[in-house]
Amino acid sequence: MRARVARHAIGVALCACAGPVAAHSPLPGIDGFYAGLLHPVSAPDQALALLATGLLLGGFAMQRLHWAFGAATIGLAAGLALGTPTGDPAPWLFGLATLAATFAALAPGRALPLVVLLSLGAGALLGWASLPDAGPSRDRAFTMAGAATGAALSLLYIAGCIDLLRDRIRAPALCIALRVLAAWIAAIALLMLALRLGPSPG
Repeated sequence: MRARVARHAIGVALCACAGPVAAHSPLPGIDGFYAGLLHPVSAPDQALALLATGLLLGGFAMQRLHWAFGAATIGLAAGLALGTPTGDPAPWLFGLATLAATFAALAPGRALPLVVLLSLGAGALLGWASLPDAGPSRDRAFTMAGAATGAALSLLYIAGCIDLLRDRIRAPALCIALRVLAAWIAAIALLMLALRLGPSPG
C-alpha cells in the first residue's frame, strides 16, 4: 500500500514540475513547406490536372517515363519562377485536364512525345497555380519547394500505382476501368471549365 502511494506521489510531483510541451515545435519555414506540399491536391483544378496527367503517364511502363517526369519537373520550376499571382490558371488547368484525360481514355500508352509535351504544360500550370501570396522571400521559397514536391510526388505515385496494378492484375478489365476513369475525369474537367467560363447567374 505504501509503495503504491509513493508511486502516485512521484507521478504527481513529476506532472507538477513538467515544462511546456515542445514535441511539435516547428522548424522555421516548415509550416509553409507542408502548406505547399498539400496545395496541389487541395484545389479542384489542380487535383483534376494531376489525376488526368497521372492517368496519361500511367498508360506507359515506368521505364519509358523519364522524359515525361523530367518535362513535368522543368514545367513546375518554370511555372513557379515565371508565373504571376494576378492571373487565373484554373481555366487552363481544367482545359489541360480535359485534353490529358481524353487522350488517356482514347489512346493509352501511345504518342509519348505528345505526353511529354502535355506533362510540361501540366507542370507549368501547376507551378503557376501554386504561387504563394506575397510575403518574406524565405517563407515563399519554402512554400514553393513544398508545392513542387507535392505535385511531382503526386504524379509519380499515380503513375507508379497504375504500373503496379498492371503488373499485379493481368485482366483486360483493368485497362477498361482505367479508360472509363479517364473519360469521367475528362467529362468532369470539361464541365468545370464550362462553369468557370460561362456567365455567372444573376
